[in-house]
Amino acid sequence: MNRKWLFVIFILSVLGIGSAGMGISQIEDSIKAQQVTSILTTMENTALDSKDASWLEKSEDRFFEYLVHDGYYYVPIAEELNETNLDSRLGVVNRIGEWEEFKEGDTSFYVPGSTYYLIKGVPDKNKIAIEIVRKEIKKYQVLEKGHPIPK
Repeated sequence: MNRKWLFVIFILSVLGIGSAGMGISQIEDSIKAQQVTSILTTMENTALDSKDASWLEKSEDRFFEYLVHDGYYYVPIAEELNETNLDSRLGVVNRIGEWEEFKEGDTSFYVPGSTYYLIKGVPDKNKIAIEIVRKEIKKYQVLEKGHPIPK
């Protein structure tokens, strides 16, 4: 290791700044919060009947969109429903963000408090629907069952 770096590390530890690792994790948390805030702002400011339905599409620059239900990831597909197609309520989105341990209702994309439902005529929960409210208009996005949550 270069003597210059050893000297810098020594000075930092003497000054009590050796715990810089905590600062890095705080910066990472801040960046994740900014990403989530940016996505939520885009979702809230996009009318559902807009020609630009980018909030509905997956894109390379956003992290993986999912909802956790019954031990599986459910991912959005380009399909919408109306309220008459819904069956019973399955749950409510609890947390948004990236988590080391996934729980029922966790998501990387949907607004906490959003309700998700069974869809009439769809067997074995292969697809479910989530309520999306934009500018006082309510629609239901279809989510398809994906991979199981790693244990």
